[in-house]
Amino acid sequence: MNIRICLTIATAIIFMAASSPTNAMMKEGCASGECTDCHSLTREEAENLLAGAVDNVLSVKPSAVGGLWAVDVVKEGRKWPVYIDFSKNYLISGQVIRMSSKENVTESRSMRLNAVDVSSIPIDDAIVVGNPEAKRRIIEFSDPDCHFCAKLHAEARKIVAKNPDVAFFVMLYSRRNDPTTIQKILSIVCGKQDAPKLLDDAFAGKPLPQPGPTCDFAAVQETARIASQLNLRGTPAMILPDGRVVNGYRDADTILKFLEETPPAAQAK
Repeated sequence: MNIRICLTIATAIIFMAASSPTNAMMKEGCASGECTDCHSLTREEAENLLAGAVDNVLSVKPSAVGGLWAVDVVKEGRKWPVYIDFSKNYLISGQVIRMSSKENVTESRSMRLNAVDVSSIPIDDAIVVGNPEAKRRIIEFSDPDCHFCAKLHAEARKIVAKNPDVAFFVMLYSRRNDPTTIQKILSIVCGKQDAPKLLDDAFAGKPLPQPGPTCDFAAVQETARIASQLNLRGTPAMILPDGRVVNGYRDADTILKFLEETPPAAQAK
C-alpha cells in the first residue's frame, strides 16, 4: 500500500480514537489510571462480535493506538490483526503506521503471526547469492519472469556486496506454471555451478542455454509445493531467519532493517 495512503488511514484512526465518545469517557473516568481499568474485551467477546466474519480469534490486547483493541484473527488460513474500538461498536481493518518511525505496525504484527519454521524448508538446491556460509540467511522464492523479482535481485546483490554475513538462498518456481518460465528455471537450476550467473542473465533478459536432457523437473515442482504449503501469495517472497514472511519487493535498506529486528538466536540458525 502507498505510504501516503497508509498514513492517511493511520491519521484517521488516531483522529477517531481521539474524538470518539469512548475516548471522552476515558478522559472522564480513567484519567487517573490505565484505560484497561475501565475497558475490557475478552477473546470470547471478540469471537462473538466477529462471528461469521473470521474463522478464529487468537488473542486480544491493547493496540498501539489509544481507544482500540488489537485482535489477532484467522481467516482462510491467514493470520492478521484487526482493531475493535473500546465501545465495541466499530471494527477497523487497515494499516496502522507509527508516525515517528514510519513503521507499519499492522504489517509487523502480521509478519510475526504468520512466521514459518525455517528448518522445514530444504535449501540444499537453492541458488546462493552471497556467501553460502553467511550467518544471516534469507530464503527467497522467485520467478525469472517476474519484474519485481528482478528488482529484488538487484537489491540482494547490493546487500551481499556490503554485508558478507548476509546471503540469499533463491528458490525458483512459476506460480502460473508458465511453460516458458519453467524452461528458463530448468536452464538455471540445472546449470549447477553456473546457476548464480544464469540467474543474473535471466533477470537481465539475456538468452539462456537449453537445459540438458537429464535436467529434472521434480525440483521445480517441489519448490512450488513448498511455496503452496507456506501459503505464499506470489513472488517475490522472502523468509527471514526468524521465519517472518515478507511478501513483495523491498529495497535494501528495508530488508536490512528487517534483519536488525530479527532476534540474534534466529540469525545464527
